[in-house]
Amino acid sequence: MLQRLSAVYLGVFLAYFAIQLLLVSQWTAPVWHAWITHPVMRFASAGFVLALLAHAWIGMRDIVLDYIKHLGLRLVLFILIGLVLGSCGLWALHVLMVASV
Repeated sequence: MLQRLSAVYLGVFLAYFAIQLLLVSQWTAPVWHAWITHPVMRFASAGFVLALLAHAWIGMRDIVLDYIKHLGLRLVLFILIGLVLGSCGLWALHVLMVASV
């Protein structure tokens, strides 16, 4: 259920993002910065990052559970996947926080 909900959020966010890119006639750095750093957009972007991480974790978990039968290897892969996704998530949220400066 979480993977489906995250997929819906990702799709809606990407559709909104694409529509915004098409509707604004001229993107300049100040216009882009104002749009990205708007509190609603920052909140929606943080939600996008979290939904993407949840979606990726569930997908990778299912792949590992389906194809890796050795329990020790599963554990190692889960740890590696968690570290990679966690690092990417922290980096992305950090970028969102720094972008407002």
